Amino acid sequence: VVHFNPSKFPLLVGTAAFSYEGISLVIPIVESMERKDKFNGVLTASLVICAGLFVVIGALSYLTFGNSVETVILLNLPNGSVWTLGVQLLYSLAIIMSVPLQLFPAIRIIESGIFTRSGKGNPIVKWQKNLFRTLLVVFIAMVAIFGAEELDNFIAIVGASACVPLSFLYPVMLHYKAFAESWRAKAKDIILIAVALFGLLYVTFISIETWGSTTPPMNRCIDKPKP
Repeated sequence: VVHFNPSKFPLLVGTAAFSYEGISLVIPIVESMERKDKFNGVLTASLVICAGLFVVIGALSYLTFGNSVETVILLNLPNGSVWTLGVQLLYSLAIIMSVPLQLFPAIRIIESGIFTRSGKGNPIVKWQKNLFRTLLVVFIAMVAIFGAEELDNFIAIVGASACVPLSFLYPVMLHYKAFAESWRAKAKDIILIAVALFGLLYVTFISIETWGSTTPPMNRCIDKPKP
């Protein structure tokens, strides 16, 4: 068990930032809440619980399997076990149900820039939107297939290039322009912007540089014996 691995630490930073992938759902959640004044408490409790689960599961997995731990811990579970199949099924259902929620805000923003008319009264525009959404999902699936062999690097790149700006860069920039009036507030925002930019560039560079240097994921496909 290695307590600190400097060569892999940037990947950890990108992966930790990737855990903020649901940040785009904050505004829709606030708008749907009946008591919006309770949002800060809900958000804080959710972040604390999720961060605690990530740390505990990651630490226990590494202490259990050591250097042989896989990027996806499900690959370390016994192959063919009923419990393993059940966990994989639940994980697949979670992905299937959460991906549309995360795509919805992005699709709405992109469609507002591409389509000038609504598809409610126009079947042509409606099917154009359906085709666009289908192609976008297929494109994302192809990108996922491309990054499957280097999942840890791929997640770190996505976390650094997408989640770091969404979670740490854009909110601070908006705060700087809209609310920062004193020099202390502006200095804090500038420091956070500099740290976010450094993390974005450094983690992306390390992830690309180490691409292909990790061990391929475990192959769970069992070859049938030839007759």
